[in-house]
Parts: sequence; structure tokens; C-alpha cells
Amino acid sequence: MGIDHLGSKLVTAGQAVVAAAAALIFAGLAAAPAGAQKFPEFADARLKQGRAVWLGTCEACHANDVAGAPLVGDKAAWKPRLAKGKDGLYKSALGGLTGPKGTQMPPRGGNDKLTDDQVRSAVDYMMAIVK
Repeated sequence: MGIDHLGSKLVTAGQAVVAAAAALIFAGLAAAPAGAQKFPEFADARLKQGRAVWLGTCEACHANDVAGAPLVGDKAAWKPRLAKGKDGLYKSALGGLTGPKGTQMPPRGGNDKLTDDQVRSAVDYMMAIVK
């Protein structure tokens, strides 16, 4: 067996390990109980719109501890953010920001298709949860 042949077996084995690890991770996510990621619903029409926008755009980071985004249920993490006031939070969500650890939230959470009103409704939804 030549070195080239051995090298290709190592790469193949490495790829198999990565594929197996990914399969286990995704299987674990798929097996999570229904409702494990349940987020509150509100009767207010604006908050209903905000929830739909949040689930479609914001949830990816704010429910999964991605890129330093404060988790929507972490009231302590939101306290200094809420102190900015609604207009300050709208500004951050619409224009993007660089967090205290250098992580970035892109403008509109990375969804350029959202209107200003849709972004604001998602902020209102998060504020309703963390207050």
C-alpha cells in the first residue's frame, strides 16, 4: 500500500467521522420533543406579527445562543438593552450593531426583505417576552 493510497483512506475516514457526527447532531435536534422551542403567543395583533417575523428571522440567533445574541428568555441579559428604550432597540435592529464581544448582528437580522414596521414588531415581541 503506497503513501498516496493510505492518505486517501485517512481522508475518507476523516470525512466519515465528520458525516457521522453531523448525523448524530441533526438526529438529536429532530428528536427534541415537540414544543421544546415553544415561544409565547399574544392576543395583540402587532405582537402576533412580531412573533411571525421573529420565528422567521430572529429565532435562529436569539433562541440558540448564536454569535453572542442575547437569548430571548434571559431577562438579565436584556436588562441593559431594555434600558436603551424602544427607539434604541429599534435603531439597533434596523441598522445592525456590534456587540460587546465584537460579534455582529446585521441590519434587519440579515433579512433585507423585512420592512421597518416588521422589524419593529419583532423587537416589540422580544420586549414583551423579556419584560
